[in-house]
Amino acid sequence: MGPVSSPLLYSLRNNWTARRIMQLLNSHGPTIRKFMHDFFLKRFIGVLSVAILAFGLSACDQADLDEAQPTNSISLQQTIESKAGFEGLVTSMYDRLQSFGLYGQQYMLVPDALADNVKLRPGATSNRYPGFVSNGRFEHLGGYGAYFSTINEANNIIEDIGSLSLDRDPSVAQDIRDRIRGEALFLRGMAYFDLARVYGYTPGQEVGGFSLGVPLRTEPTRSPGAADEKPRAPNTAVFSRAAADIRSSGYLLEGNSNAKSPPQRATAAAAFGLLSRVELYRQNWEKADSAATAALGLTSAEVVDATSTSFQDAWEASSYPGSVFELSMTTGTDGDATNSNQALQSLTDGGRSDGTGAFAYEVLPSDDVKSIFTSDDARTDLFAPDSLGNTYLEKYTGTIGNFTDRIPLLRVAELYLNRAEARYHQGEPDEARSDLNYIRVRRGLSPLTGITGQSLLDSILEERRREFLFEGKRFFTLKRYGMDIPKPQRTDTVLEYSGDRESFKILAPIPTGEVQSNTAIEQNPGY
Repeated sequence: MGPVSSPLLYSLRNNWTARRIMQLLNSHGPTIRKFMHDFFLKRFIGVLSVAILAFGLSACDQADLDEAQPTNSISLQQTIESKAGFEGLVTSMYDRLQSFGLYGQQYMLVPDALADNVKLRPGATSNRYPGFVSNGRFEHLGGYGAYFSTINEANNIIEDIGSLSLDRDPSVAQDIRDRIRGEALFLRGMAYFDLARVYGYTPGQEVGGFSLGVPLRTEPTRSPGAADEKPRAPNTAVFSRAAADIRSSGYLLEGNSNAKSPPQRATAAAAFGLLSRVELYRQNWEKADSAATAALGLTSAEVVDATSTSFQDAWEASSYPGSVFELSMTTGTDGDATNSNQALQSLTDGGRSDGTGAFAYEVLPSDDVKSIFTSDDARTDLFAPDSLGNTYLEKYTGTIGNFTDRIPLLRVAELYLNRAEARYHQGEPDEARSDLNYIRVRRGLSPLTGITGQSLLDSILEERRREFLFEGKRFFTLKRYGMDIPKPQRTDTVLEYSGDRESFKILAPIPTGEVQSNTAIEQNPGY
């Protein structure tokens, strides 16, 4: 664990208004850092303690902090002595996903900005996304500490839910225990998956032999002093841990009479669907295929048929019809992810502004990504012009409240495209084409016939780019194939995957506080 004031310093580092301050702190030696440490410690430690006591099991609004966040200041032993306590920990993990530094905003938009899907609106001066679009130093996804908080909460649940006495809480039947354990495994697996793909290379695409992931912690830590220093595990081990957790989650949730209703909570369909994604990263094509097939057999969600239903209406529904797993956001209670500065709507929706304000929609689809859509593609219904000649995307329009949207993290369309990609790599072009065309036809496009080889794979990846625009996938698609990152928005029009002076930016930096406080941690190259 880092010093007491670390969470405050790292909140500065990830806040869009203060990222430059942290760069100065990192570059001007220990004198400034010591002053800031003492300043924050003296002035804020009392406030921080009161806040932790007041909020109890509530997840921190700033869940993108790079420093691990305390769940509460109550004895953890008290928390895990009742069903309500375990449910509170599960809720805390879901809530953390909703922060703007995770899936409430940045994990949905930053991967597109780091790649070639985003350009900035001329005249926007809020400085929220220029660093991501230009792939600036330290401009990347975060969430290191937030996810390790999630992992520790999950570890406590997984270790102790089996010992919850029925005498102490008679309402706890085995199916309830299995459901709580299953949700904890799902969220721990998701946390390790995101950490692995943000801070490390995809297995098989390592550069210069660098193959570190993140530390693996599967035992609960009950106090700061009990946290031992762990080195970074190999990337293959972290991806393997994620896959094992998510697979086990699916088995526990499948057929469980106590399983929560989709899509706002983890279900067996969500688990096997997420597993298909993880197995693509691991290049386990057969497992990705079977997991996607299992998820399709378990979910009642369907691919929206835009030939008979307005694609725009589907996105404006209170819950996207094709969602297998989505975030349930609530206006006024989900922190920065639902305010006028950091919400997805704030960054992307031009329908609420004349396009002249500094904080008006800043993130636009790039000219390059718009060029791959044809006029008969129903997804172009989501492109809208403003009065200044810009084109914005209407996926996030405040459909359930001001600056508040349902945010789909896993859609049925992905299951078909995951399976198409897996089947291509298994030498099954007809089956791969069938899954690809299933999506194309429902988007108003003609089916592809006779296409094989690299052209087929290129078509699958291009369809993925069209389907999931502004849903956080483009950068990772290029990364897992070891492809150079096209950057038409910059003077240097490509970020080379390896060998280039900037190629280290493919990986996010391990937080400075973690490197300084854990002598077993090795920083990523270039930082």
